[in-house]
Amino acid sequence: MSPEVFAVFAELVAKRLQSPANGSALEIGAGAWTLLSIPTLRECRKVALNLRFDTVSELLMQTEMVVGNSNAMDFQDKTFDCVMSCSAIEHDRYFWRSLTEIRRVLKTGGLFVVGVPIYMTLPTDCLNTTLTYARHGVSYDADFYRFSQQAVREVFFEGFSAVLDEVIVRQYPNPYLVAAARK
Repeated sequence: MSPEVFAVFAELVAKRLQSPANGSALEIGAGAWTLLSIPTLRECRKVALNLRFDTVSELLMQTEMVVGNSNAMDFQDKTFDCVMSCSAIEHDRYFWRSLTEIRRVLKTGGLFVVGVPIYMTLPTDCLNTTLTYARHGVSYDADFYRFSQQAVREVFFEGFSAVLDEVIVRQYPNPYLVAAARK
């Protein structure tokens, strides 16, 4: 995660999370530099979910680390006020299952903030591929998807009451979108 991406997540959470004190936040695909370190979440219950934690940082140690799969989360319905995911859903072979689970564990009125690489026409495109593919290529064994802004808005946020923000953090070399919606 780049500092620019982190800053956009922090700004959206600060602006959009209702009553963060005594709330609860879940990060799907949490890593050493966790979104759960966003200052607005300081008083929240912070849960970091990942298939495995390869590097455990001081920031991550300040959360409840849960080893699990976002396709079938072991949380009660409507547990979290905020769910975040940064650069994880494109690595999820069955991302639609995770989106269903996010809707299930997010409270009514809760905030979902997601960051994913997107595709868009760029001057550097060559034979309908992007530099993202050139970077990862076929040797990167768990990078399955790129999404359009429309897919994030209409598929990721299906059933949500409002799409609140869509921020293209960068266009080149690999376009990246951070978006937020209220359930």
